[in-house]
Amino acid sequence: MNIDMNLDDLNGKLEPQSPHEIIRWAYETFGNRLAMLSSMQRTASALIFMLHEQGLHQLEIIFVDTQYHFPETLQLRDQLIEKYGMNIKTYQPQKSPEEQFREYGRELYLRDGDYQTCCHLRKEIPYMRAAEPYDAMLSGLMRSEGGARKKLSIVELDHRIDGYKIHPLANWTREMVDEFNHRNQVPVHPLHDTVYPSIGCQTCTTSVQPNEDERAGRWRHIREANPQSEQKLYCGINFGDKQGIRKKKE
Repeated sequence: MNIDMNLDDLNGKLEPQSPHEIIRWAYETFGNRLAMLSSMQRTASALIFMLHEQGLHQLEIIFVDTQYHFPETLQLRDQLIEKYGMNIKTYQPQKSPEEQFREYGRELYLRDGDYQTCCHLRKEIPYMRAAEPYDAMLSGLMRSEGGARKKLSIVELDHRIDGYKIHPLANWTREMVDEFNHRNQVPVHPLHDTVYPSIGCQTCTTSVQPNEDERAGRWRHIREANPQSEQKLYCGINFGDKQGIRKKKE
């Protein structure tokens, strides 16, 4: 990375700007050294449409297929490629779920102390491999998601990839994203229309009741097995979430 910026000044300048303006600044600053990380959730749909609006079809959109995704997640990926002609590239872990099971002798996603390893192997490592050519990565995180994301800056350092993470939707809400997608008829993950406000791997995502936090369905089995913990759980693919992840038990 050969771009040095004063992040305090930069974030102050970008804070009042729209997501479209932030994306434009990012592309003007980083050019072909800019990519996007996509989870295929509602925020990814919004950002992909914004890239389409600005004619940035050549920009690489990194999608990590953990091989545990809902079928609808993969279907949405294909739909966005077909409708908008976007450059969505899929990356997978080095080992299949079956090979991983044979190596560890158990399903890693089932227990605290193991699920972090599973996420590292199946999400974080493939992402870091895909991000190697880039200096900056667009992401759909929002402060309104709470937890470690409440203090999200628009531009942050990600030391794992020796680059920057850029969050154009940092000060948006879920309602704003939904309104944007609806107004522009952007395809969204069909499970969002049921009771899945936050969607990850099928093995670690359940439905959410009306009175629950929108991330209550993520790693529910881990939280129920550890009721004493009040920390939100994250997969670790986003560097800023690391402070919200419990250390692996010894």
